Amino acid sequence: MNILIAEDEALIAFDTAYTVEALGHKVTGPFGRADDAKAGSDGIEIALVDVNLSDGETGPALADFLYRGGATVIFTTGNPEIVESNTSAIGILVKPYTTVGLTQAIDYASAYRMGTPLPHPGILHVLG
Repeated sequence: MNILIAEDEALIAFDTAYTVEALGHKVTGPFGRADDAKAGSDGIEIALVDVNLSDGETGPALADFLYRGGATVIFTTGNPEIVESNTSAIGILVKPYTTVGLTQAIDYASAYRMGTPLPHPGILHVLG
């Protein structure tokens, strides 16, 4: 899978990218600004989107854009209440998350894209 990472905290961004690559996926990003993520979003399948990026609370609008482009979106945030009613994402992975939690969220999103959803992992707050 081609997975976009929108995260402005460098340590989290690079740790997430490392984990995604270790799982055998292609990483697009990480991007710290919504406009940069939009510009680099061609061909992505899954997006891990923080709510608050370096350009403000732009994650929800970015998720809408990516969803309309065909991506399966998961929010990664410490502020889940901000996006609980968002219909562009399939779930919220609450920060701080572990490698196991991230892996489960990606597996869930991959299965969701293939039309064979797994029982949702307890670590992921499923939307919708």
